[in-house]
Order: sequence, then C-alpha cells, then structure tokens
Amino acid sequence: MNTPLRHVLVLFEPGSSGKAALDLARELAERDDAGVTVLAVVPMAPSGTRCGNSASEFNDIVRDAVADELDQARAQLVEIGDRAAFRLLVEGSDPPLPEWVRGAGVDVVLLPSRRRPLRSRKHPAAGALERTTDAEIRIVDAR
Repeated sequence: MNTPLRHVLVLFEPGSSGKAALDLARELAERDDAGVTVLAVVPMAPSGTRCGNSASEFNDIVRDAVADELDQARAQLVEIGDRAAFRLLVEGSDPPLPEWVRGAGVDVVLLPSRRRPLRSRKHPAAGALERTTDAEIRIVDAR
C-alpha cells in the first residue's frame, strides 16, 4: 500500500509538460488530500556597471511574465482551492532551487519534461534535486 502524500511541489514551466505536471499534482492532491505548492523560477540577468548597463527593466519584465504564467497555473488548480499555494522563486535573491526544495518538506517534486528529439525526457534540475532532497523526483511528460 502506498503512503499518502502530504505535500506535492510542482516546478511550473509553460507548455504541455507544465500543464501535465499541474494535472498530475491536482490528481495527487485529490487522491491523498495533499497540499500543492506551485513554484515558478524567475531568471535574473546580471545588472550593474560590470555588466555594461542596468538590466533592471528587463528583469522586471521577465518577473511580470513569470508571474502571469503562475496566474495561469492558479486557474488550472482552482478545484483544489486553498490546498494550493503559488510562489515565485527569484534567482539571486531567493535560495537556489535545491536548497528551497530541501527546506519545503515535500514528498514529491514534479518537473515538466524537456524532451529533445532523439533524446530521453529529462529536466536540468532533476540531478541536483535527487542529490539534495529525500523527496521523490518525477519527470512529467505531456503524454
């Protein structure tokens, strides 16, 4: 018999695999009455005099775009109500993803597949997460 999950983490990325990861998170939450955290990473371009000029306006635009994508994820999980939490993880100011996941107390991490032609499905964060957390890491494909 499988142990019920208490907390599911989804690393959200736009696209069909990201949608499939959210669908699986909703199914797991409904099956086990688990909480779900949807995390979206905001990449930041270096900024300052050493970088040639300020990238702050560009970084603000990227942050707004990722926040909009997170709102789309929120709409997809409306059925599980307040069991879902949504968070932006800003590179450079928040802890790195593996450290954040390790401290989040999650049972399973769902990563959207990044399938490339003639290669296996994988995600670049999977290896680091497998080395730094006890949570189960699942790669979710759009199929």
